Amino acid sequence: MPELPEVETIRRQLDKVLVGQKIKEIIVLQKKSLQGETLKVEGKKIVGVKRKAKMIWIDLEGDLNLLIHLKMTGQLLINGKEGKHTRVIIQLNKDRLIFNDLRIFGWIKVVRNKELKNILSKLPLDVVDKEFDEKYLKKVLSSSRRAIKLVLLDQQKMGGVGNIYANDALFCAGINPRKPANKVIGQQERFLHKCLRQVIKRGIKYGGSTASDENYINALGKPGKYQEHFLVYENKGKCRRCQTPITKIKLGGRGTYFCPKCQP
Repeated sequence: MPELPEVETIRRQLDKVLVGQKIKEIIVLQKKSLQGETLKVEGKKIVGVKRKAKMIWIDLEGDLNLLIHLKMTGQLLINGKEGKHTRVIIQLNKDRLIFNDLRIFGWIKVVRNKELKNILSKLPLDVVDKEFDEKYLKKVLSSSRRAIKLVLLDQQKMGGVGNIYANDALFCAGINPRKPANKVIGQQERFLHKCLRQVIKRGIKYGGSTASDENYINALGKPGKYQEHFLVYENKGKCRRCQTPITKIKLGGRGTYFCPKCQP
């Protein structure tokens, strides 16, 4: 599933290419993948491409937006080739945007500004937001007895952290992923805050990560490079710090990697 760095990478690429162009036509190949009246947006100019958590929205002139969630296997490709998993084609005056989705969990919605504002208001802070400070993280962690990794993945608590970056942030901070969130206090808590922001920013720097499932490609059809810099995720060998064999478990149904010595 694309996480914040992957979605932000796509947003930046779309923003560079799409702004100023007009939507000529929207071709819907899978009804489930697009919700709303497409005729309302045809002829509208794109004024910006923005992101919150794992959602992207294409800001159109007037009162309309195209809100997009890639979910597990969604892809947005600039001038990509149409294939068997293509669900929506957005034809612009210069380029075209292809929405692919293997499992058809992702979606595009035509929403007005008021509806968009209401949707966004229900989302928590992203870990890269200025307001996501140590005080905010402390409030989130102190209110839960669940395993710390599950809290990091909770999109109702903080935005944009998925499985890959949760694994790496906990390794960076030296915290066992099974540790109760409300037991992560003091220096550990402060270090975790720093590590969360650090790994997300590194993920953005390297254009996101294309892990072993190879589902993620950016808007230009290229894979990310953060997988070349994983701290612990998908490490089936030894710890990069102490050479202890990495342990893999299932936590909340997700593959979880950690070093039993560095993350006691």
